[in-house]
Amino acid sequence: MTGGIVINSVSNEQKENQLRHKLIEPNYIPTPHKWSDHEVTVAWLGHASFLINFFGTRILIDPVLNSNIGITPIGNLTIGPSRYIASALKIDQVGPIDLILVSHAHTDHFDYPTLRKLQSANTFAVTAKNTLPLWNGMKFQAVEELHWQKSKSFAGVTVKAIEGRHWGARIPWKKGMEANSLLLSKNGVNLFFGADTGYTELIRQQLSEVTIDLAIMGIGAYSPKSFESKHATPEQAWRMGEEISAKWIIPMHWGTFKLSQEPMEEPIVRFRQAASGQLEKIALQEIGATWILPH
Repeated sequence: MTGGIVINSVSNEQKENQLRHKLIEPNYIPTPHKWSDHEVTVAWLGHASFLINFFGTRILIDPVLNSNIGITPIGNLTIGPSRYIASALKIDQVGPIDLILVSHAHTDHFDYPTLRKLQSANTFAVTAKNTLPLWNGMKFQAVEELHWQKSKSFAGVTVKAIEGRHWGARIPWKKGMEANSLLLSKNGVNLFFGADTGYTELIRQQLSEVTIDLAIMGIGAYSPKSFESKHATPEQAWRMGEEISAKWIIPMHWGTFKLSQEPMEEPIVRFRQAASGQLEKIALQEIGATWILPH
């Protein structure tokens, strides 16, 4: 699928009923082995996980590909919230990865079982400030912390840490662990990964001189209202995308895990309403869908 909009016809009630038996399989399965190294191709694997071929640099963002998330995995089993929809790709289907980006240490973004299976001497990893100890024992080519406003090039892509409005501690008393939004740049193209953030003008201020070709923005986990301090509402996510003049936008962080009180399908319904009149700017909306940046 390139561009366009797909509306999932499966209701929230149907999903909950199906979940009691097994994970729902996504309607689309990416085929990264067919992607061109001369294009920018993006696939949503679910929640905040994205596989990107950025002009030949293969990037995996916030990879959480298992059926459960939680603080302490027991072997390959993790006790915690279960997925509603299976990851669009299994770990052995993502192919070789040049760069793994982990925005912060919360378990729905930093998943030990997934990361351990992705270990490779050919892969760089980027993590938020004061989270490097979480990577102890994992073998990558390098694991580097990025603090807000700092940037570095990995595998031909420049990665810049952007300050949003979120906290990043894996457990509450581990103060000092930060959370990053991320700006990715290569060949004059700029991708912005909002990660987890409440509404803030900080993002617009930091990106005021950057042309954003694609913004990936979280739209879920905003209820109860106290959650809005760290997760934008769908309307706020659309507003932030508009404030940075993003040409295209992908809504994420909804429909995969039940992490808050709003109904599972509510975020995308509200997001479409916020985008009314500009729906063509929404690059994709369904787990497993693939989008290619227009030339």
